[in-house]
Parts: sequence; C-alpha cells; structure tokens
Amino acid sequence: MTKMRRRHVDVRWLGPLAALSIGFVLLVADRAESQQATVTQPTVVKTDYDMRQVAVPLSLSEAEVKGRKLFVQRCALCHDPLGQPSFPRTVGPWVDGESIKALGEDAVREIIMTGSPRMPGWRYTLESAQIGQLIAYLKTVTPDQKPRAPAR
Repeated sequence: MTKMRRRHVDVRWLGPLAALSIGFVLLVADRAESQQATVTQPTVVKTDYDMRQVAVPLSLSEAEVKGRKLFVQRCALCHDPLGQPSFPRTVGPWVDGESIKALGEDAVREIIMTGSPRMPGWRYTLESAQIGQLIAYLKTVTPDQKPRAPAR
C-alpha cells in the first residue's frame, strides 16, 4: 500500500482575495445601479395607418414578392423602407428604384454580394437568383414610400 501524502494549502491569501472579490461585486452592483438611474424611458409615438391602403393586395410579380420577403428578412433592419421610420437615421441608406437606376443593377448586385465596411456581404448566403429577386423588388419601391418623421 502506497503512502498518501497530504498536501498543505496555504490559506492566508484567501482573506485578501475574498475581500477583493466582495469589493469588486459591490463596485459592479453600484455602477449598474447608477446606470439604471440615468436610463430614460423611450417615447411612444402612435401612428394611425389608413387600413384601406394597408389591406390593398400587392401588385408585384412572383419574383418581386420573393425579393420583398428576402428584403424584410435580411435588409429591412438597416435599410427599412417598409414604413417604420427609424429616426434620426437608419444604419443603411434608403434604397429604392431611383437608387438602382443611379448605381446600375450590376453595381447594386456587387454591393449586395461583397458588402461594405458597414454592410455584410451576402455572397455565401444568397444565391444569384435571390439577389436578382431583391433587385427586382427594390425597383418597385418609389421615393414617395420613404418613411417620414411623424408630426409632433
């Protein structure tokens, strides 16, 4: 039978470590409490929509409908031309048919595929046909659809 050696653990350092840990926890809790005191409540702006206009069926082709669905899933968070004004600015620019004409379809396709410093590239996520559907949808969006700030 082998003889078991008993290890000696120096516990003198546990006192200062415990005090330091408690101090850190109190510091973090105090900082969180002071930050909560400065948080302001967001203001809610009620927007009345014309339900007759909302209920009108879309007059889009099948490709444009698929492009709209992709836009809502992948792009609307930053570009948001769907009527939910994100003020003072959205992360990405307003994109509509005029933007597509100004840049050209090939340039827009390249931007969607490769991205930019502020926008992810979608070349590994979207197929070429899906990017074409996105562009087809964006060409149906008109500048007058751009959300406006509600009157205060």
